Amino acid sequence: MKKRMTIVALSTVIAGTTGAILPLSCQAQDATAYPDHAIHILVPYTAGGAADVLARALSAELTKRWKQPVVVDNRPGADGAIAVDYTAKNPADGYTMVYGPNAIYSIYPHVHKKAKINARKDLTPVAMVGLSPLVITVPASSPFHTIPELIAYAKSHPEKLTFGSPGTSSLHRMAGEQLDLDAGVKMTHVPYKGTSQAVADLVGGQIDLLYAVPTGVEALVKAGKARNLAVTTAQRFPLMKDTPSVGETLKGWPEYATFQGLFVAKGTPAGVTAKIEATVKDIMAEKSFQEKLAELGFSSEFLGGEAFKAKLEQDYVAVGNIVTRANITEE
Repeated sequence: MKKRMTIVALSTVIAGTTGAILPLSCQAQDATAYPDHAIHILVPYTAGGAADVLARALSAELTKRWKQPVVVDNRPGADGAIAVDYTAKNPADGYTMVYGPNAIYSIYPHVHKKAKINARKDLTPVAMVGLSPLVITVPASSPFHTIPELIAYAKSHPEKLTFGSPGTSSLHRMAGEQLDLDAGVKMTHVPYKGTSQAVADLVGGQIDLLYAVPTGVEALVKAGKARNLAVTTAQRFPLMKDTPSVGETLKGWPEYATFQGLFVAKGTPAGVTAKIEATVKDIMAEKSFQEKLAELGFSSEFLGGEAFKAKLEQDYVAVGNIVTRANITEE
């Protein structure tokens, strides 16, 4: 009887071990075969914005290397939640990704505390692709030419000035709230679903100023329809040396920069994420892609999955502070 029980127990152990090994072997096989069909990269903003342009540049390079279609799919709205939700609910196999900024990970969970799905909880950061400051832009008809002029007017006219951003949970909005707090003023926030409509309203006079990535307003500035007052960094940005920084006016001003990258659904096999990360790293090592990033106003700062996540977590803590100070709630 004892001998029979030993055999049964051994069979159970073998069965359990086999069950543990199979998923690992499947994961390895998936990583080796990946990708063997089309991949979709979701952009949580409208076409034409910085995230969209960068995602399309990256997807073109991935398509060349992987010999599989890498399709960009714009899913704007809900501060990025639509794209995040779709990705999180699809199979965690690396065939559905999100290309987006730090805002979807470090800001959204603070503002939308009751959301069932958010990028910090349900997505895995894979690779950071680039970093850019924001710019504070006004229409050509604006009386403001410097940040001190803007602040002086805002102090004497509380809540009269309006500033636009591409969303309630955007870094752009946080920079606006930070300026209000640090300068001791109060401007009214106007959220949009992306940069395109905000730019149109800026030129049309519906809003007084806009926080945007440089490429979002570059055409307007070159055409003389708008001008940049400052970049939202402590020091001047190397790619925009002629534009003053907010830090030159407000001492102790923190860095407000958008850094963008790829995310996949949590649970995606490590081998798959490693392959995506390695391919993106190779792409970013090429001078032609670095020049493309520079053209779009982004410095070519690559970070792998772990380092990207650490930077996002640091950003998450910093954003929590501004959300608390400004009493930002879901709108």
